[in-house]
Amino acid sequence: MSDWDEAEERVEKAHELYERGRWEEALNELQAAIAINPYNGAWHFNLGLTLDMMDRYDEAIGAYRQALEMEPDDTEILNNIGTDLTRAGRYREAIANFQRIEQVEPSFEPCYCNRIYAHAELGEHELAEQMFYLARQYREKCPLCFYNMGHALFARGLYDRALWCWQQVLDLEPNYPQTHARMAEAFWAKGQLTEAHQHFLQGLRANPGDIDTLLDLGELLVEMGQPEAAAEKFRQTLELEPEETTAHFHLGQLAMTQGDVEGAILQFRRVLRNDRHFGGAHLKLAQIYHGRGDLAETMYHANSELAQHNLDETTLMELGNLFMDLQQLHRAETAFGRILAANPHNVAARHNLAVTLLLSGRSAEGIEQCKQTLRIQPKYMLVMHNLALAYLTKGDFVRARYWVREALDIAPEDPQLKQLQARLWFKAFWLAVRQAIARPFRRAT
Repeated sequence: MSDWDEAEERVEKAHELYERGRWEEALNELQAAIAINPYNGAWHFNLGLTLDMMDRYDEAIGAYRQALEMEPDDTEILNNIGTDLTRAGRYREAIANFQRIEQVEPSFEPCYCNRIYAHAELGEHELAEQMFYLARQYREKCPLCFYNMGHALFARGLYDRALWCWQQVLDLEPNYPQTHARMAEAFWAKGQLTEAHQHFLQGLRANPGDIDTLLDLGELLVEMGQPEAAAEKFRQTLELEPEETTAHFHLGQLAMTQGDVEGAILQFRRVLRNDRHFGGAHLKLAQIYHGRGDLAETMYHANSELAQHNLDETTLMELGNLFMDLQQLHRAETAFGRILAANPHNVAARHNLAVTLLLSGRSAEGIEQCKQTLRIQPKYMLVMHNLALAYLTKGDFVRARYWVREALDIAPEDPQLKQLQARLWFKAFWLAVRQAIARPFRRAT
């Protein structure tokens, strides 16, 4: 048997393995065939398809580009490259790739349809809508078109319009992947938890092994006040994928809320064993050890969390507050600063940064941060209270009284504000008395 015959046999075997879902073996056979004959574009294309099934998108792009060298204007190859660029988060490259398809074959509907998602991820919502209407000129009833448009509308907070799009998807193709899950997310965002629950369940009926949906449903059940049902969903996830770190993390959180400290520690340590960069796990351990009064373990885990990259705002906020409780003000400042670097309009983070600076004795910087907070949220009573305290510390009773009055206009019955007002009156009174005593006596003329 010649090498060429062996290559053909390997490709046939790869096709059989692919159909049976044995991706790794199919990949090995294709790679062996391509090593013998690297000039068959179809084999490179099949290699890309196999890598796609394994979620190895960057490698798949390379395989498709090899195929493209032999078929430069093949719209299917170009479309797969664009799709994988989108999956890999390389949205600008994906758009450029779809534009190339448009130049080759303007009536190829997927080149518009797939651009909807990429433009939405870049925040280019007008262009996303434009692509939606262009796509419908060539195919009016495309489920992917409506699915991607729903995603774009959801990203803008237009939940009812997103739900309409996703309902169109189900009308066209009742078992379209992830549609029920996306509708559940939209209802959840609207606060309609019962409807969200129903759609998650419908999604699981169609695909019982969908780990992402199981995890989302578990989180929803926590919010609905059903911790046992939530824990069951997380355990189901672990039956399918024993080392799924997110499930272990949620079980740890549930254990914390139920007072099972040892169970929580066990779950969070499992998370870190599987993924030492998992955001939030070190924080939860730090909170547990802080509650136990174990300062060494608390600081180790808090500092380990702060060293993580790409932490979300909630985690950084909790971490900053923990450092404030520990009197680690510089580290608290770092945590709040990271939030504000990504989102300058986060009012809570800016307020807590101001408090951190004031506690550090940096009153001018703290006052400035307070004022910046009020520019974002003008009626923030706590900030006004803190400004009054800051000016009181500086001995500036006029400004201190001003901010107390402003705060009392918002919360006239707040006991701490009333106490501060009384304190300011007392200090102002004794200042006036001391000034009067210091005046020179008048002489007779």
